[in-house]
Amino acid sequence: MNMSVNKQMRTAALERRRDTARQRMRDAGLEALVVYGSGRHSLLTSNPAWYLTGFKQLGPHMAVVLPAEGEASVVVTPVWDLKRAREATGLDDLVAVDPESFLATVKEIVGRRGLSARRIGVAGGGAQPRFIGEAWADVLGGAPQDSEKLVSDIAKYRDDWSMTCTREAVRIAEESYQWLLEFVRPGMSELEMGAELEADIRRRGAQDNFQLLSASQHNRSVHRPTERILQRGDVILAEITPGVEGEFMQICRTAVIGAATDLQKEKFALLDTSLKAGMAIAKPGTHVHDVVHAMNAPIVAAGYEKYTKPPYMRTRGHSMSLGSMDPELALHQDHVLDTGMALVMHPNQYIPDTGYMMCGEPIHIEASGARILTSRYGILDEIR
Repeated sequence: MNMSVNKQMRTAALERRRDTARQRMRDAGLEALVVYGSGRHSLLTSNPAWYLTGFKQLGPHMAVVLPAEGEASVVVTPVWDLKRAREATGLDDLVAVDPESFLATVKEIVGRRGLSARRIGVAGGGAQPRFIGEAWADVLGGAPQDSEKLVSDIAKYRDDWSMTCTREAVRIAEESYQWLLEFVRPGMSELEMGAELEADIRRRGAQDNFQLLSASQHNRSVHRPTERILQRGDVILAEITPGVEGEFMQICRTAVIGAATDLQKEKFALLDTSLKAGMAIAKPGTHVHDVVHAMNAPIVAAGYEKYTKPPYMRTRGHSMSLGSMDPELALHQDHVLDTGMALVMHPNQYIPDTGYMMCGEPIHIEASGARILTSRYGILDEIR
């Protein structure tokens, strides 16, 4: 990545995010927003404090106090991380304290900024410790308004900086998977395969990675690597999810050690058909229910309706944005696709004839419809 250009893009994106949050606060009648960071970084939960500041904290607590009018104040822990926090955020009103002084420091800033007992929202990405959640009423001078959705509704639309990081994560995932096909051999353990892949992903520039990687002659599901030894005829399942600047993105792949059977090719083609049926309907304004039904239809028609439901299948896709987990392609969700969203679409599926197979691409919703972010659709690879 061109770091000088990207630094400017990053700074501008962070300022726009905070400006947009201020406007949403004014629309909601809020006078301030407090965004909490727990230090738990995961593709399964959003991280609104990182999203609004560009800072990946090391300590257990972080808070962004953002007035509807005026600049943000930031509190980070621990004390020794002050220099890195200032360099990452570029914000002037930033202090670093020990964890035991965190809440008192936030309370002092709220009072100093004239915000105590005002209408204040709180967002923490669903990762706040209980004692933090219970302390906000005292810290803020009154019970806060739940504002998780306020930040999430901004972050579910990927801005240019988010997409730059997302595309970089996709590049790393594709290149590392291709490398995996070249080094895997019978006699390796799943753990060795996973460790080599993890190291390669980091070498290519990812700061984080969520990885499920396993193999069997008949997979029941995908899981983390074990001590099992790879054999010829194994079907390798790979869910590869690098993170770049906090933005995770995922590819799902299936490979056979040796030659794939005609039956395996047939069932993988069924999943590929399901994926492309979802792609065809995933346009702005489309409800996620309709996408799920479109993806399920070829599998149901092939006689596998039972396996399109729990416990065999959970979701047909999901976002993993830094600031938002929306949208999710699941029947229990009420999401509608819109231009600027990005997510992984995956008809990963247990098929009783062949076992579990994986087939999934990261996609970006554009005005004309869904576009894959990978260089090509995944195929049933063969490791000869």
